[in-house]
Amino acid sequence: MRSCWMLVALLGLQMVAGCSAQEGGNRMLQPQLSDNRPLRLVSVTPNRTQVPRYELIEFRLDLQATYSNAFDPEQIAVDATFTTPSGRRVQVPGFFYRAYTRRLEGRDERLLPAGDPDWRIRFAPTEIGRYQTVITVRDSTGKTVRSQPIAFNCAASRQPGFIRISKDDRRYFAFDSGEPYLAIGANVCWGGSRGTYDYDDWLPRYGQAGANFFRVWLGPAWVTFGLERLGEPRDRYGIGKIDLASAWRLDYVLDLARQHGLYVMLCFDSFNELRKRQYGGFPYWEETPHNAVHGGPLKEPIEFWTNPQMLRAYRNKIRYMVARYGWNTHVMSWEFWNEVDIVGPDAYNLELITQWHREMADYLRRIDPWQHLITTSFADSNGREAIDRLPQIEFTQTHNYGSRDISAALTFFHRKKEPYGKPHLVGEFGAGAMGEDAQVDPTGIAMHSGIWSTVMDGSAGTGMLWWWDNHIHPHNLYRHLAALSKFLQGVNFPKEGFRRIQNATFTLIQPSREPVYDDLVLQGPTSWEPHPSNKPTTVQVSAEGRVAVQEQVAGLLHGLRNHRDKHNPLTIVTDLPHPTRLRIFVTGVSGHGGAHLIVERNGQRVLDKDMPDPDDTGNTETLMQFNGEYTLEVPAGKQTLKVQNIGNDWVFVSYILERAVKQTAPPLRLFGLHGRSTALMYIEHSQHTWYQVNVVKRKPEPVPPTTLHIPEWTPGRYRVEFWDTYEGKVTRTEEVNVDTRGLRLELPEVGSDIAIKTQRR
Repeated sequence: MRSCWMLVALLGLQMVAGCSAQEGGNRMLQPQLSDNRPLRLVSVTPNRTQVPRYELIEFRLDLQATYSNAFDPEQIAVDATFTTPSGRRVQVPGFFYRAYTRRLEGRDERLLPAGDPDWRIRFAPTEIGRYQTVITVRDSTGKTVRSQPIAFNCAASRQPGFIRISKDDRRYFAFDSGEPYLAIGANVCWGGSRGTYDYDDWLPRYGQAGANFFRVWLGPAWVTFGLERLGEPRDRYGIGKIDLASAWRLDYVLDLARQHGLYVMLCFDSFNELRKRQYGGFPYWEETPHNAVHGGPLKEPIEFWTNPQMLRAYRNKIRYMVARYGWNTHVMSWEFWNEVDIVGPDAYNLELITQWHREMADYLRRIDPWQHLITTSFADSNGREAIDRLPQIEFTQTHNYGSRDISAALTFFHRKKEPYGKPHLVGEFGAGAMGEDAQVDPTGIAMHSGIWSTVMDGSAGTGMLWWWDNHIHPHNLYRHLAALSKFLQGVNFPKEGFRRIQNATFTLIQPSREPVYDDLVLQGPTSWEPHPSNKPTTVQVSAEGRVAVQEQVAGLLHGLRNHRDKHNPLTIVTDLPHPTRLRIFVTGVSGHGGAHLIVERNGQRVLDKDMPDPDDTGNTETLMQFNGEYTLEVPAGKQTLKVQNIGNDWVFVSYILERAVKQTAPPLRLFGLHGRSTALMYIEHSQHTWYQVNVVKRKPEPVPPTTLHIPEWTPGRYRVEFWDTYEGKVTRTEEVNVDTRGLRLELPEVGSDIAIKTQRR
């Protein structure tokens, strides 16, 4: 809890509730949005006459006109046409502006207007030489005025320009200058009651750690930068009208980002705005200005995709975004939606949403002269191929929460989307989706795994952890970003032509004389639809410690009332030469009737745990009071265990069968890239996961020294650096000669992970 801001979460969403959108009752923050004077462009004043390349020149307009909504170009359209040194003509829209000052009252940010509103043109030149611009204004009377030509010069600068898809390797990003850009960072989507003052604390820490990326939300209305919100007077707020105080805050934070070398993904909207209260999951439909109840154009959420008034208002918002922020090289990309696939069943139509993305992206591309990258995102880690493959969507994303093995999950979805031929980012991830990371993973094992594995598997940046304010900052997890940033320093990802390292093997230098058995972790997907996991499943563990699975292990067990057709008991048949234990982890029970977990061993019931819902289907929030571990002993020899839910509805589960899988190789895995001159390797203890260490509380035994062999390696002489991934420093260097038999390295003991960098001599 921070002042009046309450943190909650689902599927990667934190929400804030309780603070007034009116800044402590000051209802005049938003100026009057209309004018009724005859059209007259009194003056145009540039802030400079010579501007470095890729930096800002701003024109302030003294303008009189007749219009009813300053944000509607059908009422008033302000445009500047720039003639570049090469003779190109570039058109940039103007925008309505108000300046503010800020102060901190206790732990609450307060804004005050700083002068009268005016009109502005912002432009960043991309060519060196002499420019000329003419500003045109048309108001609601149909009349048009033009300024006299205004000239200025663009000088050379050291700025690298805007972020693009690399011409050298389309899996990666690069600046206009050709310099590589590998995104390193996290989500920093909004502040608490301190607003921009929180960013004063956060952003310098990211910059000091060598990060260069963060993400910001511009909606729904309750976020710090909510651009469209309800308010009074009602003619100054709502759909089609930009909250100028929020827009000023975004200016402030983007300026701060420039100071600290950070680039920002601006997310326009989130699923909440079209999600009804009846579906849970942090809905906002009943409060959103989109809703006709509040003067918006939509009677039902599904109309968002086709309603002409809504589409026009959305295009106007995009126009404003380009006008005010498009010049800024530190706007890394535009993101249309956060998790558009969970807008709600009465708003979701894949065909309509796909068409909407196609048309809005085409419009944005037409009016954005700087051609920022465009993306969108989904709650389902699989994404939506129909949208992800659109040529208008220039890079894809994955959101993923609750995976017990972060590295395995994030790299799986990265590889799944590689065939799209686009850069890929894990835009959100976390150990949990309910804000539990700070409690279940205080040292950031999940964050550590997520940022290292994604980069080393070929993503265009690190996985971006979601929990910035309740986890990264208070637990000082910036150190994880700092260590990775040091390791990657000087690596030009697009130029290297990296290919994934495959067929790596690890061999113990001194093998154990006794067989070693690892825990068998059983977890799976959760689905309320027809799915392979919603069938009875059998797992067999042989006397030799080999595992076979029939069907698919589920992440939830369905009961016998609400989803009887999906009832999916799990049967585990063991024949181990030693006793073991089955550990069942419950992480949520249905609020639609509860559950009843039982386990039978050889036909006899050995565990019986009723998990009733006190009000059956009254309050449907997920029941958490039954969460925990349920354990039973399993003797040696042939045993049959049957785990099932005989209750009303579902229960979230995962399992560990201790000392069940005979180890045939050291439990190490390698994520790595081999390039023209550089190779990068991240070697991780496969059992050192946040879940194993912090929830199961069985920290794995360190792997003794091993020999790493990679047969496919370019012969030659190499400098090899071994890195501590937590401290971000080299622990050992050596020179090795590689022949046609491949690379061989002797590795030290690995308790969690190590990294290796090789440079060809």
